[in-house]
Amino acid sequence: MMKSGTTVLVVESVEKATKFYTEKLAFDVVELITEKNPGEDEQITYAHLRKGKCFLMLRAPHIEELAEFSFIKRCASRSVGIFIEMKKGLEKYFKKCEQKGVQIVQSLKDENYGYKTFAVKDPFGIKLTFAQKLENYKAPEHFLHSGLGKKDITGNPAQDAQVIERMIKYLKTLGILRRASKKYSKNWVKSLQK
Repeated sequence: MMKSGTTVLVVESVEKATKFYTEKLAFDVVELITEKNPGEDEQITYAHLRKGKCFLMLRAPHIEELAEFSFIKRCASRSVGIFIEMKKGLEKYFKKCEQKGVQIVQSLKDENYGYKTFAVKDPFGIKLTFAQKLENYKAPEHFLHSGLGKKDITGNPAQDAQVIERMIKYLKTLGILRRASKKYSKNWVKSLQK
């Protein structure tokens, strides 16, 4: 059983990244590791940051990763994104980001999946989407999830077992194993009953 997970960002300059995340996005430093190579100044090679329950680890690439890192760096804005859910204060946080000159790539927006969001890019091209649940959000009756609506083909509310089985079949067409599909489907149907 897994205990937790943390996003690790391999960045060109841990010092620059730490400065951005702490000064512009108000993350706190949990831990820093520095190294000093002969003939060079001491450098931050690892930083563990947090804001609330959101944790990020920043690290420099290891020598054996440099070739791979060069490729990743060119593709970073297309391959990495972080979704950060906030309990409250999204609009205030958005204004702070604007005031601090953070690159906003999407302004405040109500999404059709029940969140208000905005997105920024860090100095390395990584997109961070900040989100807060919309109060009193109710999914539209026609809302599809995993290819399925809440009603059966006759327009009547679908029975849980039918919905779960149809979702499992649909998810399997996307290459998701039955075990994961079944667990996901049951949780989704359960969330509808709240």
